Amino acid sequence: MKPAARSKRGRGVFCNLPLLLLIGAIQFLVIYSPAIDRYMVMITKGKPGFPSLLLDGRRGFKLVEEEFVPEPRVACDFADPRSDVCELEGAIRIRGSTSEVFVVAPGGAGAANVTGLGAGMNATSWRIQPYTRKGEARVMRGITELTVRVVAAGEAPPCSVRHDVPAVVYSNGGYCGNYYHDFNDNIIPLFITSRHLSGEVQLLVAQKQRWWFHKYREIVDGLTNYEAVDLGGDGGEVRCFPRATLGLRSHKDLSIDPRRAPRNLSMVDFKRFLMWRYALPREHAIRTEDEEPGRAARPRLLIIARRSRRRFVNLPEIVALAEEVGFDVTTSDVMSPPPSSKKTAPGAGAGAGTAGAGDEGHARMADASALVNSFDAMLAVHGSGLTNLVFLPMNAVVVQVVPLGRMEELAMDEYGVPPRDMNMRYLQYNITAEESTLSEAFPRTHPVFLDPAPIHKQSWSLVKDIYLGQQDVRLDLRRFRPVLEKAIRLLR
Repeated sequence: MKPAARSKRGRGVFCNLPLLLLIGAIQFLVIYSPAIDRYMVMITKGKPGFPSLLLDGRRGFKLVEEEFVPEPRVACDFADPRSDVCELEGAIRIRGSTSEVFVVAPGGAGAANVTGLGAGMNATSWRIQPYTRKGEARVMRGITELTVRVVAAGEAPPCSVRHDVPAVVYSNGGYCGNYYHDFNDNIIPLFITSRHLSGEVQLLVAQKQRWWFHKYREIVDGLTNYEAVDLGGDGGEVRCFPRATLGLRSHKDLSIDPRRAPRNLSMVDFKRFLMWRYALPREHAIRTEDEEPGRAARPRLLIIARRSRRRFVNLPEIVALAEEVGFDVTTSDVMSPPPSSKKTAPGAGAGAGTAGAGDEGHARMADASALVNSFDAMLAVHGSGLTNLVFLPMNAVVVQVVPLGRMEELAMDEYGVPPRDMNMRYLQYNITAEESTLSEAFPRTHPVFLDPAPIHKQSWSLVKDIYLGQQDVRLDLRRFRPVLEKAIRLLR
């Protein structure tokens, strides 16, 4: 009888098991129901960063990536006299093969926040030329034009390459190859626009000149950690970015306005950047008063000896005068290619590199920067060779000789302001008619001497042909001597 009783109790427990499971299930649902609801929403609808599982009748469940499209922000500046710039934020897609930039707006084209366009421009589609010479119609005709479109997500081409860093888009065309313009139109604006990003920026370059990027690779590699993309040779890639800048910011000739630059970058910052990239040893020029008595070193003067027009006709006499005043003098053209070189960059002048430069141009940049940095003063006639002043140490003295032809204001803007912005000293010497070789080609009663203003108004090409292309300089040593003496005093 007892065994039967034990068997009856066992069957009773077993029969109550379904009830226990039901109770447990109810408790589980009560406790975890909110979490399950949230999970089911993610599975069926998806959320940013989480793939949604959508039912496909033929294949069952499949993963579908859904892109989160933020509200875009577009801020353009078409009022600046030097360059047009647009700052884009959001879902930005760039297709180089068609020179198109797409700004994806969740609410469609009319919902985007677009500011700074010029009068009469369409806020859903406009064009921009990303080059820093917007006021010069002749050169701008050859600059690639980008079309910016504000579109809904379904109207934009799909991404083929995704970037986590912002883009800077600009043109490497125009006056590329002229030493002055390389720095003024490309390098310094690129520094202003991208230096604050500490290398985390992707350059997209229209009309990219490979030799140019090789020649200045120390500078470019200091501004970006990534190889620059050639927009014209990028195939059909659609590159997607969280931010993009179209065009480069340019403030003034060969200089920077810290009030308008990110993080208040200045030309002193630019000079130190060059010293870092080219490993230049001298940050400051000599101070003769700091030298030991009896062992004072003579300050070193570099005279830029141009190969083309605007040469010093009496160069040996100028060297002798400078040495008499107290300088240790060297003459050099610094950056001009050797006479045997036949390939010259488009628009190249004194101080320019060669279009097929490659290793040759790169090597000359390294040599030029080291050479110029070893001097305390520089003397040159107005021209691109003066661009080398960016490699001089701070406190150095720059002496610009201005040729005849009402060139004083231009000379001051291009090469007078930059030295002062780089903590250097500047002296300007304006020659007289007797010091110009134009006096041998034109009578003294000619308008070339009496009134250059109509020539300036007529055309810049005529000014360039006469005053820059036909003129050399024969310095009046008696008149010029006080300038060299003042340069010596400024180094004390």
